[in-house]
Amino acid sequence: MKFFLVVFVMVSQMLVFSQPNNKKLKKIVNAVLERSEEISMYGDSTNWASIQNEVYLKSKNVNTISELKPAFESLINALRDHHARVLMATDYSILAHFTDHSNIRYKDTRAYDSEMWRSVNDPDAKFEFELLEDHIGYLKIVAIGPNTNGQAEAEKIRNAIYAFDKQGVDQWIIDLRYNGGGNANVMLSGLVPLFDTNKIAGVQKNNGEILGWGEITNGNYQYFGYEGFPISDNHAIKSPKIAVLTSRYTVSSGELVAVAFKGQKNVRFFGEATGGYTTNTSGENILESVILVIATGVFCDRTGQSYPHNVPVDELIDFKVESDKTKDLGIKTANEWLKR
Repeated sequence: MKFFLVVFVMVSQMLVFSQPNNKKLKKIVNAVLERSEEISMYGDSTNWASIQNEVYLKSKNVNTISELKPAFESLINALRDHHARVLMATDYSILAHFTDHSNIRYKDTRAYDSEMWRSVNDPDAKFEFELLEDHIGYLKIVAIGPNTNGQAEAEKIRNAIYAFDKQGVDQWIIDLRYNGGGNANVMLSGLVPLFDTNKIAGVQKNNGEILGWGEITNGNYQYFGYEGFPISDNHAIKSPKIAVLTSRYTVSSGELVAVAFKGQKNVRFFGEATGGYTTNTSGENILESVILVIATGVFCDRTGQSYPHNVPVDELIDFKVESDKTKDLGIKTANEWLKR
């Protein structure tokens, strides 16, 4: 009995001794650890004492927030949370992220082109819409960054849909192949008229318990009960037939948008299975210093089907960037299905 008591005291002393010397940094580290343990979807299968010890050891002699990078990356790697990251609160730059790819929970063996990643995550990329041949409405939904005017972007998407609707369009292509994530509330608030049910997507815990829903209430989108970007003109489009395009570069919020169309009548998916960041993440400001982004649950569709690895397609089409839409194989194949 004495032996175990001595070991416990030694470990406890080591944890206290290893904490950062700087009081502010100590508060930041402790707050990040505490909140991570509370909300991480992987918390039940994690040795928090071991994680805490490692984080304290790697933050012992730091003097600035930026020097906490190794400590926070040890936390993220221990959770095996490849969607997690810690951002600087001042400018949203990434301070720490997942680096232990040899220990990732789900391995994607597909090749990823770095130039394409940069293109998908281009901060200057804009929402595009075009009336294609055969009277098909094309909507290219790109990533929405944190500094974007969300209300304005949601209205752009909504206005494009209604402009096509006035022209009698009832067949649609939703192109998510270039969507690297961002603010899903913007995207889904804009796309509301094309959904045919109120509950469109949810977030599940590992045990299947629903944490919350993304749903349409009074013609506008809400996520976990919080209103996204309300728009006064919110009538629904009748019986839309929709082709959804995805690629391996469709990740995070782009994947949530894809999941929102799963289970809807007259919807078919073309392209590649998505990139596999299908978890809901927090975005919590810790002491006005860092933003904790950590997986809290996995996306599920309106039927309760979860997507722990990625969002699959109905028809596989290799993704290739093609500026001429008449030569784009994904768009061409989608057109053929829509016309049938």
